[in-house]
Amino acid sequence: MSSTKQRDLVASLAKTDSQRALQKARKISDPWFHAQALAYVARYCDQAPISIADQAAKAAEACVDTYQQCAVRAWEIAALAEKSHNKSAASRLKAILSKVRQIEPPSSRSEALTLLINAAAYINSDAVETVAKLVVRVTDCHSHWRCDRAAVNAIGILYRFNPKSAAHLSKSVSNAKLRSKCDKIIAAGGSSPRSFFW
Repeated sequence: MSSTKQRDLVASLAKTDSQRALQKARKISDPWFHAQALAYVARYCDQAPISIADQAAKAAEACVDTYQQCAVRAWEIAALAEKSHNKSAASRLKAILSKVRQIEPPSSRSEALTLLINAAAYINSDAVETVAKLVVRVTDCHSHWRCDRAAVNAIGILYRFNPKSAAHLSKSVSNAKLRSKCDKIIAAGGSSPRSFFW
């Protein structure tokens, strides 16, 4: 069975049999899917979600590059936030954001931040704003369609939490064409954060 299918099996088991899901998650060899699967268990288990999230974080460390090591942490962070462990989720997000700066190329950094801002949306407005500012900073320094897409998405999500901050951040975007896209997502009412668990 592929790592993807193993992860999907854990996802379906986690809601009804967290112990069996945990056993199967631990058998996944690919670090990315291993970390995601453990995050599913943390999200749906009734006991020790922080301990299981710690295992997910450790699995993430074994990923092949800095992008994967940072990006896959979004599942673990979202899981803890959805379980109302916001303090732990916020602490983990803060720690991983310092590592995100090491991701190259910048377009990949933007992709990781996109996942993390979606996870931040399950924590609080301050977490969303912190990540949104980082996304826009990357975009202002590097021209790439993935960076631009990330900025629009970040401002759209921020708008749902703090319209005034979103408008202020959009005004700070140096590229006029991109700023216009950001203003359009604001005019459309912003954008909803993605779901990590189904």
